[in-house]
Amino acid sequence: MQIRRLISITFVSLLVTSCISSMTMAENSIQEKEAHKILNTTGFKGGLIVHLGCGDGKLTVALLANDSCLVHGLGEDARDVDQARKYIESLGLSGKISVDSFDGQNLPYIDNLVNLVVAEDPGKVPLTEVMRVLVPKGVAYIGYGGKWKKIVKPWPANIDEWTHFLHDASGNAVSQDQIAGPPRRMQWLAAPQWCRNHHKLASISSVVSAKGKLFYIVDEATAGTMLVPGRWLLVARDAFNGILLWKQPISSWAWERHGFRSGPVQLPRLLVANEGRVYIPLGMNQAVSSLDMATGNIIITYEQTKCAEEIILNDGVLLTVKGKPIAEQAGIHPNMRGRKFFTNTKSIVAIKAETGDELWTWIENESELLMPLTLAAKGGRVLFQAGDEIKCMDLKNGKVLWCTPPGIQKKEASRQVSENDKKKSRKAKIKKWKRKVGWSTSTLVIDDEIVLWANAGNLKALSARDGNQIWECPCKEGFKSPTDIFIANGLVWLGPDYNVGRNLRTGEVKRRLLELDDLRTVGHHHRCYREKATNRYIIGGYRGMEFFDLVGNNHSRNNWVRGTCQYGILPSNGLVYAPSHACGCYMEAKLYGFWALASEGKHDIKIERNLRLQKGPAYIEKSSQSTGSAIHTAQEWPTYRHDILRSGSTPSTVPSSLQQTWRVKVAGDISQPVVAEGTVLISAIDEHRVVALTADDGSSRWTFTAGGRVDSPPTIYGDLVLFGSANGYVYCLRLKDGKLIWRFRASPRDLRTIAFDQVESVWPVHGSVLVLNGIAYVTAGRSSYLDGGIFMYGLEPSTGKVLYEKCVSSEHPRADEGKKGPAEMNAKLTQNATDPKTFQAPDLSDAFSMKGGTTSDVLVSDGKSLFLRTFRFNKECVQQERSARHLFSTSGLLDGNENHRSHLLVGTGDFSRIPVAYSWIANRGGAYKSHVAVPYGLTLAFDDDSVWGVRRLKGYTLFADVHESLTGDDDERPDLRSLTQNFKSTWKWSKVVNMRPRAIVRAGNLLLLGGMSTLSEKENSPEALAGFEGRGTGQLWLMSTRDGAKVNEITLEAPPTWDGMAVANGRLYVSKVDGTLECFSDK
Repeated sequence: MQIRRLISITFVSLLVTSCISSMTMAENSIQEKEAHKILNTTGFKGGLIVHLGCGDGKLTVALLANDSCLVHGLGEDARDVDQARKYIESLGLSGKISVDSFDGQNLPYIDNLVNLVVAEDPGKVPLTEVMRVLVPKGVAYIGYGGKWKKIVKPWPANIDEWTHFLHDASGNAVSQDQIAGPPRRMQWLAAPQWCRNHHKLASISSVVSAKGKLFYIVDEATAGTMLVPGRWLLVARDAFNGILLWKQPISSWAWERHGFRSGPVQLPRLLVANEGRVYIPLGMNQAVSSLDMATGNIIITYEQTKCAEEIILNDGVLLTVKGKPIAEQAGIHPNMRGRKFFTNTKSIVAIKAETGDELWTWIENESELLMPLTLAAKGGRVLFQAGDEIKCMDLKNGKVLWCTPPGIQKKEASRQVSENDKKKSRKAKIKKWKRKVGWSTSTLVIDDEIVLWANAGNLKALSARDGNQIWECPCKEGFKSPTDIFIANGLVWLGPDYNVGRNLRTGEVKRRLLELDDLRTVGHHHRCYREKATNRYIIGGYRGMEFFDLVGNNHSRNNWVRGTCQYGILPSNGLVYAPSHACGCYMEAKLYGFWALASEGKHDIKIERNLRLQKGPAYIEKSSQSTGSAIHTAQEWPTYRHDILRSGSTPSTVPSSLQQTWRVKVAGDISQPVVAEGTVLISAIDEHRVVALTADDGSSRWTFTAGGRVDSPPTIYGDLVLFGSANGYVYCLRLKDGKLIWRFRASPRDLRTIAFDQVESVWPVHGSVLVLNGIAYVTAGRSSYLDGGIFMYGLEPSTGKVLYEKCVSSEHPRADEGKKGPAEMNAKLTQNATDPKTFQAPDLSDAFSMKGGTTSDVLVSDGKSLFLRTFRFNKECVQQERSARHLFSTSGLLDGNENHRSHLLVGTGDFSRIPVAYSWIANRGGAYKSHVAVPYGLTLAFDDDSVWGVRRLKGYTLFADVHESLTGDDDERPDLRSLTQNFKSTWKWSKVVNMRPRAIVRAGNLLLLGGMSTLSEKENSPEALAGFEGRGTGQLWLMSTRDGAKVNEITLEAPPTWDGMAVANGRLYVSKVDGTLECFSDK
């Protein structure tokens, strides 16, 4: 009977399970059909979908249309949100899909961010709020009384596209955008964090925008070494939220190891976007193809355009400059070396873009050599410089309409130009037409029936009808670039000074902007790229972004953000785009990554204090607010890099004969582990999860899913787990079971954006929380110059109560600041310089350093003070004037890109008044009679007496340096100092290591070094490159701290993640790039 009963129960259980499964599948099928209907009706192809009223998350999940979109669900009931989050997690979709609670009325997004809003019932959310968050041409699909309604947000008339390198085919790099202005707010952030190498070819060749999308050519190969060949791609992102839409491989491109400042100038002119198509040659010496903007699929390839050098599109006609036998930009490759002058024959081919039909071709001869960057078209005319003259041809048939006569430079200027300018023009030397491979020396712009031609130090204004000269004036070239000419509101502005605006038709000076000289930071040279403009602002690139107001007096200096080498920036869609760079200047405050920035918003950034602290179920269960014993033993590793000094050092020892104890698959991208109280905690970064494992055997204890990325490991404080999340919140969990005690919104408002292809707060919080003297310190924000600044808090760990708070914000300099000062403020310091602005303006900026601002990073302490990168605070979060020695990174402690201009240092962070950018000195010891006088390297670990680190010289060098204990009371000294005659290295020992180190830990008398195989200059095989491309096996070395002698070597199945090792209680824990956590001990 018992057996029969058991069989009966089992049968019933299976039947119930089957019924439930069938019901679930049926329910999911209904949701999928509903989602399919919504996506088809709205025409959604990619971007951000917001689902109001996410419920159990099933429809939210079904709305994930493809790999080109993110879905964010909102719910008023925290229980629904929790249920939906668990469902999403069960499917492994956390990150691509996320959910959170909201107040039911205000959508927690910045303006112009969302592509599709879906709401079965909008509730109390007004339509105006929905339209606010939608991108232009975005769609709201809303249910009203059981009926769905589709509403499309119109495209604003006051924003503009940017379809070519120089805005459009006319060559006038001036946008009609009335919204783009000085950067004050974040719109979105994307990869790459770094371009590959400042001294080589820029990793981003060109950026254009059309139809609400952004397109760019990028080399996505590692920044760790230039030995890895370029991996070039055409990338498409949503212009308003930065979500990746598609990538199209480029088979070959210009040689990635070509020296910087050396062009070739043709590269930015090889990308055009217009009317639903993108035009580009998908390889060196290949023909131009047109691609579908929405998908990246090739529509047509124009075989007549092989060896394309430049392309422009005007009135449906594709104009291509092509070379024979190869394109000029191919001439920079080493196999072309030895030729005194690269020669090819250039021609222009005109093609009907829609059909590919050829209209006409022009071929140069020896006396009419085509000058790069001068091809322009407007009003049915095509113009370019051939030899020392300008040719004008009919766009449709190629018929020559007129040519300027040779020697036009000698022609008398019109009487409207001042006599002084005439004298300067006559004295200007006529340079012989000669240039290097990949360079250009001229500029040509056409607008309003006037052609402006800058060549040989003279600007000529010609009639577009017949080529007759109207007026002339002297002009100057930019730094390693031709003259910038901007025509805005009928006035002509000439770079690099832009001091006067001339009437386009007469050349008469109509406005002077002499105050611009008071705005620019002195010293060094202009950035190596062309500048851009709108009708309101010229956006200079002397140091960062200088906004010169052509209408009012809203001039602005922004040294903390800059464009990419050889291309610059892009004003479009009401925003300013700052592509990634590889710059070593202004390491204290400069932004890294590909940024889209907005000007001043309509709403002030005011802290919304209501409902900031939310109590969880474990908060109620705590009968006492005590955390138990919050003092961990020295044998544990309770926080990021072991302690609040972030030393990466522990007295805990490990046996030299380590063996694998256990191995657990956690996720894709995982953090360094932390270990205390018999528990290992690790964050699955992109999946928003904190995972708890048993330290002895790796068995699972619990998992907690937050509302955003957790970029670094939590902090274990007694029986509490403290961590921050990219959704702007700080969390406190109970260690034993992961139950929520409280969460605190550290962001001033609940306002979301997109960062690195996920939904994040405008003010994210780093995962690692610093606990000093029983107070938990966190920051929320990205830059002291953006969105009101960075918000710092001191919280009571057990309750989340705010004890201290501080807004770390930086004032933006104006043109009228720092005009006067003592004579001793003016100084020349090799490539650097100072003037009164350096000491009186709020950014405290010289040519390479700016002490007036900061970006966010994991907080560090010296045991007494708090440090936000180079800013020092006391325990009450009050900023201190004097700095002190501490660990900091010139880009960020979590930055594992290994760019050659990023280092960790134990110093004060004072890089001011140095002769060149710090990295020139750091990477070339003794350069400019200076040296870095504090311990530094790619990665460091230290105790009270020694610092161990890795320096990249010729290969990787492991070293031990002397170290003074951090006291917070030592004299303030600059980190970079002049070399003395008796200077000697303080290194105790050094060894060249044939590995690429990624993590370092000092454990007792052993140094643990984790990494991957490296490669020599001659090695470029797939096997040799594996370590730099995240493939292949890893290495673990155990070495003596005393002399660097190798004690043991272990092969890992995959390399460690950046900073991905911890030692506790005699065990080594290694986070690896394959998403596994491995434990080693003596078993």
